[in-house]
Amino acid sequence: MTAQYLVFTDLDGTLLDHYNYSYQAAEPTLEALERQQIPVIPTTSKTRAELIQLRQDLKNQHPFVIENGAAVFIPKAYFPTPPEDVEEVDEFWVRSFSPKRLYWTQLLESLFVRFKDQFTYFSKMGVTDIVKATGLSEADAASANEREYSEPILWIGTEERKTEFKQVLAEHGIWVIEGGRFLHLSNGCDKGKALKWLTSVYQSNSPDQSMFTIALGDSHNDVAMLEASDQPIIIKSPTKHPPNLTTHQPIIISRQCGPEGWSETLNRFLSIAKY
Repeated sequence: MTAQYLVFTDLDGTLLDHYNYSYQAAEPTLEALERQQIPVIPTTSKTRAELIQLRQDLKNQHPFVIENGAAVFIPKAYFPTPPEDVEEVDEFWVRSFSPKRLYWTQLLESLFVRFKDQFTYFSKMGVTDIVKATGLSEADAASANEREYSEPILWIGTEERKTEFKQVLAEHGIWVIEGGRFLHLSNGCDKGKALKWLTSVYQSNSPDQSMFTIALGDSHNDVAMLEASDQPIIIKSPTKHPPNLTTHQPIIISRQCGPEGWSETLNRFLSIAKY
């Protein structure tokens, strides 16, 4: 049985440079993977609006995962028939795993008085403050604010109060996941569940092949994806320690940061794997 490699990749700080969001250093590897028919599947905290433009820039026509595993978007006709439990949204088949954005903003509003001056979130920040917090252009910040299933939180308070904040949310069955810049809330969905679901769709459409998943990430919000993969690859971050994994799979850690580390590790692994 032949193996089909699937590359699930975080974006900010992984495929994209942490500071300037460039992917230039990864372009030769991206082109090589496309030639070898190895799908690169963006798996990110970003929104659909952000991914539409980025996928055009990357010349990427593969499925993608948005808002930390909240939903998987598959271009229509990518597979011969739509997978089960999807809905049609514009030109995509969509499998969602999370409530809509309104659920999260209402929850945060209910906590805002108790944790006043400790945090803010995208709906309250608006484009100007998102630009200041991320370094994005105004247009990109507007796209980042087109949330469908989530609401990023900018924590501006103490670590002690953050711990209390997490405990209160845990009582509601909500987990707080720390990304590169923001906190993200989850009711059980994560990048790992999205990876497993989409891999199963690939498998059902290619029963004569075995699926081998490679996941690349740099933050705590990538842990579930990394641990769900056959080959976890941690990309070195210029701003934080690598996430801790509890997995029996051998872990690859890049020597370089961002897209340089992305290309370095994938080229090294795929050369070893002799794909």
